[in-house]
Amino acid sequence: MTAAPRVLELIGAEMSRSDDKRRFDLSVPEFRVQRGDRLALVGRSGSGKSTLIEILAAALRPDTMTSFRVQHPEETDPRDLAAAWDDDDEAFLSASRARCFGYVQQIGGLLRFLTTEENIALSQTLSGSGDASEVEALANALGVHRYLKVHPDRLSVGERQRVAIARALVHRPALVLADEPTGALDIGTAEMVMQLFVETAERWGTSLILATHDPALAERFGFRLIEAQVRLEGARQWTSFTTAPS
Repeated sequence: MTAAPRVLELIGAEMSRSDDKRRFDLSVPEFRVQRGDRLALVGRSGSGKSTLIEILAAALRPDTMTSFRVQHPEETDPRDLAAAWDDDDEAFLSASRARCFGYVQQIGGLLRFLTTEENIALSQTLSGSGDASEVEALANALGVHRYLKVHPDRLSVGERQRVAIARALVHRPALVLADEPTGALDIGTAEMVMQLFVETAERWGTSLILATHDPALAERFGFRLIEAQVRLEGARQWTSFTTAPS
């Protein structure tokens, strides 16, 4: 059986942060994502899940890394993000973020001055891909079509999350990253939003990575759990995430 194409590879990443109270060290020895993968980062609060999401989205540069590549399914060659960071090539990094990644925040992160339709289409505008028919198709699939001309303040929390998911998927990225996408939702709404999220991503062949405090919910929807390995020593914390088999 032929393996699915690889969409992301991060090898040998290290990052340290500190304040007056503690030092936090994050290690990512190996993190590989194939097309169609569903991965859930799990661990207690403060274990580094959100930090890793930011690194994987190329929004936060690690202190060191051996390799960081991402490949869109429609492109022939992987994009070398580590080299772009070394060269301070922000234009390449920005274009790669816009083309290859989608992002869903815990409470949507929609722009209040844009309508639902304009919010969804924003990722197409930034990436230079897609068309209006795809906006309408995703809005239909996620049950927010009747709200296309409505602004976010007229929507419920669950509706805003569905709009955010549509925005993250509409430009057909290689990978969607979500930081606690159902954390602000009640149980019933969380189940519904996750179901729509997974079904839509599967239909479009998009890989998913989410940070969650609800591993049971993630497992019910076919996510492989990637657990934070945490070691504490006084005011210092070491955390490691890896997709390599244990």
